[in-house]
Amino acid sequence: MATKIPTTVFSGFLGSGKTTIISHLVDELQKRDIQVIYIKNEIGDENVDGQILNGQHIKTKELLNGCICCTLVGPFIQAIDEVIESFHPDRIIIEASGAADPAAIALMIESHPLLQRDGVISVIDVVNFQGYIDLSITAQNQTKFTDLLVFNKVEQVDIDRKRAVVGYVRELNDHSPVVEAPEGKLPLEVVFGVSTADLDQLLTQVHDEHDNTDPHHHDHLAVDGITSFHLKTTGKCNQEELKVFLHDTPNSIYRIKGFVHLEDGTTVIANKVGTRISLEPAPATFQAEHNSLVFIGFSILATQEQVASNLQKLFKE
Repeated sequence: MATKIPTTVFSGFLGSGKTTIISHLVDELQKRDIQVIYIKNEIGDENVDGQILNGQHIKTKELLNGCICCTLVGPFIQAIDEVIESFHPDRIIIEASGAADPAAIALMIESHPLLQRDGVISVIDVVNFQGYIDLSITAQNQTKFTDLLVFNKVEQVDIDRKRAVVGYVRELNDHSPVVEAPEGKLPLEVVFGVSTADLDQLLTQVHDEHDNTDPHHHDHLAVDGITSFHLKTTGKCNQEELKVFLHDTPNSIYRIKGFVHLEDGTTVIANKVGTRISLEPAPATFQAEHNSLVFIGFSILATQEQVASNLQKLFKE
């Protein structure tokens, strides 16, 4: 069975800054030699924002004159098939138009045999966002149906304004984590995470950070109040018990990813984004002696000992 391609959807109101955030992420992915396909959907005859990415050696398929969740359903599927066949990407990023319903897009991704939904991310302009009074159902769904809420343009407002926007979004969404994107920048580790290539990069980074003894060392995650830890263990576990463990981790941990050996002899790539949990079969060529999971969240190091204890209870030699 072919390995599914991690696919991330960015939604958000018009002018929220999705293209800027994606552009920075593309830069970082390319530095790691990750082949990314960027599919942009705009309503209109010209794709002005799409020109920002020209010259970055990225393959693009631009969809215009409609919405990929309704009038462009056909061309959307065609575009996905074309980029997979032509470029064999490691990852796909879809930027939905400001009028797109992310639930419909996610359903299309999950129905495609070669795609793995790796997160629906909603970008919010904290300068101009005024809540949900008189907004359309689609606009509200952009906040309800999301794995991660990203506050953009945060450098332009004070803490009181941020708190007000948090209050607005929590009227409709009380479960998705909120992260900030100062100057439109987000760490890759916060946004992506299903593919084995991403895991290899993350495990290396977490190991290097924990081994760094330079007192002047500041990693970019810690600056944003985001911390991580890495747990390894031997043995095999029951799949249903693993799901319960992932579900019951502290709320401050909003992302978990790694690989786990099951008692039936298979290995799965485990991924949790907010409250959504997925267990996907590891590629046939994948080999690992230990179970390995990375946990990412806000000030989570205080939870590490308890999480490690709960994890160890799952495994039998």
